[in-house]
Amino acid sequence: MKRTKRESKKERRSLQNRIRLVAGLVVFCLLAVVVRAWFVQVVGHDYYLARQQKQRSANVLLTCERGEILAADGGQLAITVKGRSLFAEPRKIDDSKRLAKVLAPILGQKVKALEKRLSGERGFVWVKRSLTQEQIKTLKPLCQKEVGLAFSEENHRVYPNRELAGQILGFTNIDCRGQEGLERYYDKYLEGRQVYLEREYDAKRQVVDNSEYPELDYYKGKTVYLTIDRHMQAWAEAALADAVIDSRGRSGVALVMNANDGALLAMAQYPRFNPNSKRKNNPALWRNRSAVDLMEPGSTFKIFTLVAALESGLFKIDDQIDCEEGKYRVGRRTIHDTHEYGLLRLDEIIKYSSNIGCSKIVERLGAERFYATLKKFGFGTRSGIDYPNEPSGRMRSWRKWRPVDLCNVAFGQGVSMTSVQLTAAYAALANGGYRVTPHLVSKIVNGAGWTVYEYRREGLPIRACSAEITRQVDAALGMVVEDDGTAPRAQIPGFRVAGKTGTSQKFDFKKKSYSHSKYWASFVGYVDPPAGQSRKVVYVMVDEPKKSIYGGMVAAPAFRKINQRLISYLNYVPNSELAGLSVSVPEKNCSCDTAVKNVGESPANKCCSEAETGSNQLALVVPDFTGQTIREALTRIGSYHNRVKISGHGRIISQEPAPGSRLEPGVEFIFRLSGEI
Repeated sequence: MKRTKRESKKERRSLQNRIRLVAGLVVFCLLAVVVRAWFVQVVGHDYYLARQQKQRSANVLLTCERGEILAADGGQLAITVKGRSLFAEPRKIDDSKRLAKVLAPILGQKVKALEKRLSGERGFVWVKRSLTQEQIKTLKPLCQKEVGLAFSEENHRVYPNRELAGQILGFTNIDCRGQEGLERYYDKYLEGRQVYLEREYDAKRQVVDNSEYPELDYYKGKTVYLTIDRHMQAWAEAALADAVIDSRGRSGVALVMNANDGALLAMAQYPRFNPNSKRKNNPALWRNRSAVDLMEPGSTFKIFTLVAALESGLFKIDDQIDCEEGKYRVGRRTIHDTHEYGLLRLDEIIKYSSNIGCSKIVERLGAERFYATLKKFGFGTRSGIDYPNEPSGRMRSWRKWRPVDLCNVAFGQGVSMTSVQLTAAYAALANGGYRVTPHLVSKIVNGAGWTVYEYRREGLPIRACSAEITRQVDAALGMVVEDDGTAPRAQIPGFRVAGKTGTSQKFDFKKKSYSHSKYWASFVGYVDPPAGQSRKVVYVMVDEPKKSIYGGMVAAPAFRKINQRLISYLNYVPNSELAGLSVSVPEKNCSCDTAVKNVGESPANKCCSEAETGSNQLALVVPDFTGQTIREALTRIGSYHNRVKISGHGRIISQEPAPGSRLEPGVEFIFRLSGEI
């Protein structure tokens, strides 16, 4: 049936209306989108931008890298490296019990403790700091899978040379804040500043913005340059370890100090300490004993009695003192010498280390005058070393000294100081009479390369004694290492050595008297350098040696080893008049530098002098020629120069016979050389 014209027109109108409706809806939707877009992009721009940034990025408080600690030769002693730690967001974790069971064996933690940490509604908690590479590799897939578990980059302190200078450097905590040693003392320079950085994250809260921030170099910690030389430090540590082990001692310290300015070139200690594994070490090893431990100097202190005598004008160096044949009564106490000496010159009192001679000197000087001289050298006060917790030392006022106390102080008993303080006092004797301030840091440089600190002597130099007196004292110290002195084992063929031995009793606080079995054995001195170079004062002390208790036997050989290395390293030229092969002195359980036994008799009083050696007891031993040129070696060999074979060129790297071996008749020297002269 055919539709009418009216029906057809009605259908077209209905279709047009539907088209208009659809078009209107489309236009309305487009307008709504435009309006919404305008509202979001214009009206609500700040609000939605903030939401977007909050979801995609976050401001992270970042602690910039800690500054490096470098040796005088430029070697790295303490550096900062990037590491990873694991953190969690407990409120995002669905099953903390299951996750704890998975993490516990990987991290080496207990399941219950880990589950407790991962539970709750906290937004952040550390799971494990300082992850190992193996742990990071195992945990990486887990962090990508689990919600609420992620890595965080952190700075970690590393000491590349392990035990080398461990006690000097100290260490930091997990947050790279200085806790001990120089890390603590210079923390305000070394620590990196905290800055806020914007980090971008993906849907799993993993960092996606790996861009570097070069401008952060400005906020990094400053670089600290030490006066310590790595080579000298290594040699000092090795020689000290040999001395302590050979003497079966408890511990020891060794120092090398520039006499002109007090710069410490080496500061060794044994047993050593590795700051990388501080938790595995006994905390007693953390302490730098040479800077913070007090000890009685013993006979090494006698040289300052000589200085006081010469400064007073009451004595001359060739004046003689009656040493009473080894026994001298002071009040109710008896002072002993290890030998029955009669008349001794002042320099011979130092050479033979006479307790009675020193006692008679200070009795004539008087307490006030003697005390004033000691104060000029800084005894009883802090040296000013840039190291934490330095004590001032103990030296009572002269007004409190009884007659026996005055005599005790004259030979180093009843007064205490640190090894650094004693070495600094000897530096004044070695440089012509000027006091020095011991220091470990030469300069500090910031990220821009500017020097923000540099060591300089403050004010005018303080004179401790006159240059003329230091010359006389130097001559007396040189006599100590002669064949009949207390330290022939400190001799170095071809070089003039000056120094003083010390064997001091330790005070037993339980018995309230000086021990007859526990001692400090020490030697301090220097080798004369070529013209234009400053003297290097070397101090060695072994605590409670058992094989032998005397400084000339225990500490002097270590002094010699250190200086032999320094001579080669600093290119000292031997004196042809002093050159020759070294002398080996047979060991004896005796010494004439023993501290006074004013608390009663002891076996040490009855011993003989370690220097009491006849010509038939001397034996030639082979020196260490490594690091020297052939010309230097031939100078030391002397009459043996026609029995030498040379292989290579440059400096000596190995030799036959080995250093320290006995020189047999007809022996042939073989030197192997390498490198540039």
